Amino acid sequence: MVLYINMREITEQNIDSIVNKSEKASTILGERERYKNLPPKIKEKKTLTLKNIAQREGCDVSELESDLATKVRQFSEKMSKNISYPSEEYFDLIDSIYNLYLQSKNPETTLNNQWLDNFQSFNDFANHFCPEATKHARAAMKKNIQIFVSAIINQEKIISIHPRDWLGVNGEGLKEIYNVQGDWVLLPGNNYDLGVFDYADRDVINEVIKLAGENYHYSDFTHSSGSAALEGIEKSRAILSAQEVESRDMKVNTGEHVSYVNQESGTPVAGGKYGLGSVYASNRGYSSGYCHINWFDEYYVAFGINKQKQADFLVKAGYKNELTLDDDSTPFLDMGSEGVEIGNEVPLTAVEIVYCWKQNQAEMSAWIQKNCPSAKLVSIEAAEILSMHSHVINKVADQEKISIEDAWRKIL
Repeated sequence: MVLYINMREITEQNIDSIVNKSEKASTILGERERYKNLPPKIKEKKTLTLKNIAQREGCDVSELESDLATKVRQFSEKMSKNISYPSEEYFDLIDSIYNLYLQSKNPETTLNNQWLDNFQSFNDFANHFCPEATKHARAAMKKNIQIFVSAIINQEKIISIHPRDWLGVNGEGLKEIYNVQGDWVLLPGNNYDLGVFDYADRDVINEVIKLAGENYHYSDFTHSSGSAALEGIEKSRAILSAQEVESRDMKVNTGEHVSYVNQESGTPVAGGKYGLGSVYASNRGYSSGYCHINWFDEYYVAFGINKQKQADFLVKAGYKNELTLDDDSTPFLDMGSEGVEIGNEVPLTAVEIVYCWKQNQAEMSAWIQKNCPSAKLVSIEAAEILSMHSHVINKVADQEKISIEDAWRKIL
């Protein structure tokens, strides 16, 4: 059964009758049956008009630009001394900035408010509202924007409810986020009684079923990046290390090199002045890694990389990692929890999977067809669900004496 958010009222009496059934179910699907009709503790945030934003900031629309400039400068000054840990303290301001970004897409609004043209990218925004902000301040501001995008804008087609959530949870215990429209399905779990619930859009579950039927498995290596890097990757026909990008007089747009900076000098901590010399990858499938989302229209991208093809490329190029011994034939260097160094360059011919959020798949599909047509497109949501919930689904299949595919179908 599909759960539609905000589609109907469920009274306390109905909720009690759903949860307090006579006996605790003995199977995972039986336990899920007790909770699947409960509405998630979510409240949808509404987007604001220019007038709404001005009222919230305590000024007239005509004063909004100058009022915002004052607050953004104060924000950047605090960030110049901050050690880059994001905080909910700045969410209200970032929420106004996000809504102004949305208004900047409205031609009727921008006609008489040309200053909204400065919301097309973080650099445009910062150059206009806080041009004096240091590199460190800008990096710390981006970190706060990134956590807001992930926690509040809700661009992912998964919604998780946890009693210890603090980002975006109001005084009534409701999670206040944007973009909650969806055909939400409760995922199987073991901790419903603790208030832990994960929901995914029906389209994501259908993709999971398809991937399970195809015996999907992540690649030998997976490199995490972001949409800001796509233009440079397309131009180079390869994924490059930060050091390699800079050596080609290009700009590093995401990753550890731009998201971690020294507090005083503004110099990137990772890799020194010229960045990391190798592309880093996980050998355990998708993760967001050190990718940095700089603005509200950016999204995570990851690349599944074939180990043999990458090794062949590096050997042909004569690449040696920094610790390779004369009798050591492998070009890769496992750095433990930091990931695996897989060379300074990864040609797109070695890419066999591309990941992105479900809502960005159409855009990424066109990019893949142009740049690495043999690669498979997988949503981040499907990859995350397969990683986090497969152990539960395996138990479902065992309990119900059905296939893994059919076990996934059982939750639709």
